[in-house]
Amino acid sequence: MVGRTTWIALGGFTAVVALAALTGAVVRKEPDGAGKHTERVVHLDQGWSQTRREEFYYTPQGSQLLPYAFLKALEQPAGTGLFLDPAYVAETGYLPSEGPSELNPDGLPIGFARDPHPGGAFGPAVGLTCAACHTNDIRAGATRIRIDGGASLGDFQMLMARLSQALDATLANPAKFQRFAARLKADPKAVRPALEATATELRRVNAAGWTPTAYGRGRIDAFGHILNAVAAEALGQPANFRVPDAPVSYPFLWTTPDQRYAQWNGVAGNPIGRNLGEVLGVFGHPSIGNGTPASFTSSALVESLKALEDWAGALKPPPWPRELGRVSPSRAKRGAKLYAQYCAGCHGGPDYPLTPAADTIGGRQWLAVEMVDLATVKTDPKMLQNFATRTAQTGVLAPVFGGATVVPAGSVLLAVVGNIVENDLRNLAISGDARLAYYGWRFAPGSAKPQSGWTTSLAYKAGPLAGVWATGPFLHNGSVPTVYDLLSPPQERPRRFYVGDERYDAKKLGYVSDVDKVPEKDRAGLFLFDTTLPGNSNSGHAFPDPSVAQLSPSDRYAIIEYLKVLEGPHADGK
Repeated sequence: MVGRTTWIALGGFTAVVALAALTGAVVRKEPDGAGKHTERVVHLDQGWSQTRREEFYYTPQGSQLLPYAFLKALEQPAGTGLFLDPAYVAETGYLPSEGPSELNPDGLPIGFARDPHPGGAFGPAVGLTCAACHTNDIRAGATRIRIDGGASLGDFQMLMARLSQALDATLANPAKFQRFAARLKADPKAVRPALEATATELRRVNAAGWTPTAYGRGRIDAFGHILNAVAAEALGQPANFRVPDAPVSYPFLWTTPDQRYAQWNGVAGNPIGRNLGEVLGVFGHPSIGNGTPASFTSSALVESLKALEDWAGALKPPPWPRELGRVSPSRAKRGAKLYAQYCAGCHGGPDYPLTPAADTIGGRQWLAVEMVDLATVKTDPKMLQNFATRTAQTGVLAPVFGGATVVPAGSVLLAVVGNIVENDLRNLAISGDARLAYYGWRFAPGSAKPQSGWTTSLAYKAGPLAGVWATGPFLHNGSVPTVYDLLSPPQERPRRFYVGDERYDAKKLGYVSDVDKVPEKDRAGLFLFDTTLPGNSNSGHAFPDPSVAQLSPSDRYAIIEYLKVLEGPHADGK
């Protein structure tokens, strides 16, 4: 909650400027031994209780990375320190826990959870949850400001490479292997074959995830991984494999359940399909059975996915915290006018535009997010082109597509995911209004088929910007370090900058990206982002058109001030 406030009203725009201390913020201190993560943690009022927060962090969704017992017993590739040592985890950008809890008794990093399936000889698996990619921290002095639902700065490829190296080192080093087996309290002769199988699978996963340009911090080619998991691996069609080389930033979650489309390319028209597809991209395991739709299954946990979506629906944008400084009411007021003039047409603002009531069953309305065509926005096209132009051999699924042997890869994904969802709901006896609720009520009146968002058109989503201050770097591919740079003409944006430091630039809105401003002891985990590499372009999103006019530095700072206090939609969506 915000303390004493001043209201700024301007046309349809209302902002709240915090002029006093935050109240109701939960302050916690991370456990000893957490390396650089020993600062106090401040939780902003985003509508979640501590219990809800823990549930979001550690509720499994069906991701199965490796045996849970193996991860707990595994050492780092070099030395005898455990892989799960908080300081070691922090080097990859993922967040150590704030200590053991009922849902996380072993103190796993945020976003890692034990899968409920029985597993093999060494028990259940551990996998990733939504929180691994959608939680981040901002450092302000000795304080860590937790942003629930924010964009992680985790380096997925680094994490996976280190995990594979640790497994291989354990197999190669007799002393390391003996310690590993001893922690498992198991016969080494029984451990080695299982460890070799796990290491082999991780090597395969890393080889499949190799890219000529590293993702770096806070990015992943989600659709690339999902399409490979479904169209190449599950379908048994190696020719359908493509290098996942179009990484995008993790989107923030607040307001997402209320948006008509959620992903950068607006491909998913309903939440359960979107969320189940996400699980398949992070070590969920799909199966197409005998090729008939009724045989499609996966390890995804649809009941958990429904709960996670409901929790995200209650998540509010993070309020601007006092630790980052005061907001100037006069500058924010001027910024509101500029925002209304240059930004609201695509991104909306109070009052946010809604979809027509006639479009959806029961007259339900959603945030009418704008899909801006590539010719207009002119940002990096690789993510859009990869998805829209990718085709797949259908194999045993040819009958599903009327005998066609080659179809758009997106069609294969939607068919497989859609039938897995329907099979899961049927097996759980979820029907009627309960079934509609799983799909987020995304049905046209009179239709039993959920709405879809996919189209081959090339357009990026321009979603609501409440809380965007906490979500850098910016653009869909994370190619612009600060909001100030984004509001600048493309030729003025940094061509290279560093990602990974959690210190915050409250003036320009974004993480500190100048290596000279980062203490030498904290530079090891930084990633150099090069906008000249394929998929990394920082061009486009030049509004107003630079050939006509451009925002002065003063104008940019005014919009920045307003973005600190821009309200999200109210609970009723209006």
